[in-house]
Amino acid sequence: MHPILFTLGSFELASYGLMTALAYAVASFYLYKRLPLIKLDKDTFWNIVFIAFMAALVGAKLLYLIVSWPEMGTTWAQRLGTAIKDFRYGFVFFGGAIAAIGAVVYYLKRKKLPLLPTGDFFMVALPLGHAIGRVGCFLAGCCFGHPTTLPWGVAFTDPHSLVAREYLGVPLHPTQLYEVAANLILFFILQHMYKKPHKNGAIVAAYVIGYGVIRFGIEFFRGDFRGEYIGMFSPSQLIALLALAAGAALWWFLKKDTSHAG
Repeated sequence: MHPILFTLGSFELASYGLMTALAYAVASFYLYKRLPLIKLDKDTFWNIVFIAFMAALVGAKLLYLIVSWPEMGTTWAQRLGTAIKDFRYGFVFFGGAIAAIGAVVYYLKRKKLPLLPTGDFFMVALPLGHAIGRVGCFLAGCCFGHPTTLPWGVAFTDPHSLVAREYLGVPLHPTQLYEVAANLILFFILQHMYKKPHKNGAIVAAYVIGYGVIRFGIEFFRGDFRGEYIGMFSPSQLIALLALAAGAALWWFLKKDTSHAG
């Protein structure tokens, strides 16, 4: 694919970074245009966007370092060197999502803003931004799949690609595109749900359940290092199962409770 879009002297524009920035911009614009649907002033809205963005970067990088630490070298010096050599790559979505949600919840509590209605509003745009971000993964060659003989297998040939060297030129499952499609479907489902009368928190629960299913399934097709497996499951699959349980518990609670009507 195209991990580097263009170079100008010593400057390189990485496709992953560009698509990540575009993902946040599109998701933020989508929400900003719909701000009248929720009682949030513009300053508070942008504060939440900024807090979520910064926390997501830190959390995604931290979880990547945790799960990838054994593969980053044999000594602490080698691992630290690998970690800082190219900070542009190496992020785990679940780490970013958990950190962003935690930081935003803390901010909302400090501001005495309602958690569930605000969460529903912001959650609609999350799979939209995630889908765009996964296009960046595809262009960079990270988060690649297992070798496949299926007709839609994609071979990465650019030597700058983040695909494992032994997989260069080998048709692989385009797991990045699988997740793009799945996230877009989830986005349209959540958007439809939000437009209809719903209980506060229903969109949050639907997203957590939906993405848990998506990630758990796609992990079986991933060919990159996923961290040390626990039994037959990767760390992300275990987190996906916990997310599914949490989302189902919230959905069940909302179904029984009559005090969260939207």
